[in-house]
Amino acid sequence: MSKASGALWMPFTSAGGSKPPVVVAGDGNFVETEDGARLLDATAGGVACVILGHGRTEIADAVSDQLRTLEYHCLFGYSHPRAQELAEAVSARTPGDLDHVFFTNSGSEAVETALKMARGYWRRVGRGSKTGFVSLHRGYHGMNLGGISVGGLTENRSGFGPLLEGCSQVPAHDIDALEQELAYRDPSTVAAVIMEPVQAAGGVYPPPEDYLTQVREMCSRLDVLLVLDEVVCGFGRLGHWFGGHRYGVVPDIMTVAKGLTSAYIPMGASIASSRVHEVFVDPEGSIELMHGYTYSGHPAACVAGLKVIEILEREGLIDHSRQTGRHLQERVGTLDSLPVVAEVRGEGMLAAVELAGDSPEPLVAEAQRRIQSAGVLVRAQADHLGIYPPFTFTDSEVDRVVDTIGTVLEELS
Repeated sequence: MSKASGALWMPFTSAGGSKPPVVVAGDGNFVETEDGARLLDATAGGVACVILGHGRTEIADAVSDQLRTLEYHCLFGYSHPRAQELAEAVSARTPGDLDHVFFTNSGSEAVETALKMARGYWRRVGRGSKTGFVSLHRGYHGMNLGGISVGGLTENRSGFGPLLEGCSQVPAHDIDALEQELAYRDPSTVAAVIMEPVQAAGGVYPPPEDYLTQVREMCSRLDVLLVLDEVVCGFGRLGHWFGGHRYGVVPDIMTVAKGLTSAYIPMGASIASSRVHEVFVDPEGSIELMHGYTYSGHPAACVAGLKVIEILEREGLIDHSRQTGRHLQERVGTLDSLPVVAEVRGEGMLAAVELAGDSPEPLVAEAQRRIQSAGVLVRAQADHLGIYPPFTFTDSEVDRVVDTIGTVLEELS
């Protein structure tokens, strides 16, 4: 291998494996590879990001205009109009009093920020012993050190030595296990409970209908903050602006990314409730939360976020997501009868087809390869095929995805 050919070290990819496909263009709900293959993208850019579909020139034009006006200025002691406008636009659409937006550059950074906000909150109110976190098995909260410490996927946590102290996980969606863990840990030592509304990367596991309201009640009763990680679910993937709307809960802190800019420019945010934010407001003007990133609230990213919200509302795409999501769940459910399928799960525009067997990973990889050869892009994720299309998908495109998966899985049965 030449030095040039090995220059790119790709995330979540074998450095010694075969040459990966190279995606060179995107248009609507399709992407094109360098060998000319045109693939129906049922992954929204691979990992549920491109909620508006590919090639939105009005976003590109708005970003270009912003770069010609003000390409960058940090938010350290300064502001700029686009950051203010996007913060107001986001806070106007969040559940409850989640009104205070701290911009980051990714979902991982948003989680890291939320963890620091939670610990900082308790220190500011004189209860600095509350530093621990409780999360769920199978949960995914990004790949920063704090994120993998509260994450519940073993393969993401191993290989990096000691992680953040004071973190524990309980079985997902078991309300009794959560209460027992908080009692065992002693709530006076726990800063926050963190979880996704629907577990996405861990296999698309929706919660029981009343689970999140029970968690909210428990956290309020025990005086523990609740952090909802909406990096995947936020901005319409469950057919509502946020998972908090879908399940009727208002967390103390919420993290977002992916759909915030439809991945046209990297961006994330941690959004705090008034309860959390108000303790960081120092009338003497000192810096209350010593935290931030060089590119927090980048002007180009803010413009992309403003355009995404405009397009979502103008085209009615959250309602469309809810309607198409129902069709997706109905259609993907028909795959459950195939011998090679262990289980089908989903909610909204998220679905997983788990394959049977003690070690299904090779079968999942082969199925994904054949599905891609048939012109459809789904994600191979451990024991399951992941389906998370852009919100611009039509029912007929959903049918094509499910029919293609069904044909391939019948061949493999």
